[in-house]
Amino acid sequence: MRKLLQVFMVATISMATLAPTIAPPAFAATRLSKLGDLTPMRVIIADTLSLVDVGDIKGAIKRITEFEATWDKNASRLKKLDVRTWKKLDGASDVALSTVRYPTATQDEMKKDVGDLLNLLDNPN
Repeated sequence: MRKLLQVFMVATISMATLAPTIAPPAFAATRLSKLGDLTPMRVIIADTLSLVDVGDIKGAIKRITEFEATWDKNASRLKKLDVRTWKKLDGASDVALSTVRYPTATQDEMKKDVGDLLNLLDNPN
């Protein structure tokens, strides 16, 4: 029993020392962008992409419209923080919005453009 307790203690200590080296989620980079924390917008776009993936285009249109409202609400503040990064994201946003709302856009086109925006939100700088 004592040996088992020692093994448990060593394993626990080893795991605790490794914890800080575990990589954060991909979207953690958005928190470090020149535009500040973009996580709420990233979540909306990730949801939009999931809806496109399962073919729920009406749901995707609704969700990306929520992104647009959030983006527009924050646009002037974000633009002041870093106009170059803002322009990149704004352009990708416009493309994704147009594609998802375009009546004859294919699911693959939507996946690509929404995915491109998601990737940019993950690495905006």
